Amino acid sequence: MRWGLIALCGAAVLAACGPSAPNAYPEAARARFETSCPSASAVCTCTWDQITRTLTYEEYDAALARFRETGNMDPRITRARTKCIERHPGG
Repeated sequence: MRWGLIALCGAAVLAACGPSAPNAYPEAARARFETSCPSASAVCTCTWDQITRTLTYEEYDAALARFRETGNMDPRITRARTKCIERHPGG
């Protein structure tokens, strides 16, 4: 019984380490993103996936508004893009 409980807890911890599910975004948001970062690019596809898993649509929309106003990109978006550039060099 004790080993079963330990195994179950271990499995739950490992499951929590997996990637989070993407947040819901309107299709128009993806279409706008793809005007400057086409889906044919592995980096762009990866970046969109990372953004949708990291930020809610509301957070993403607010980050874009701040970028337009101040020129400062949200660090979570910068990290997502950097991670994808490193994962897909040249592409």
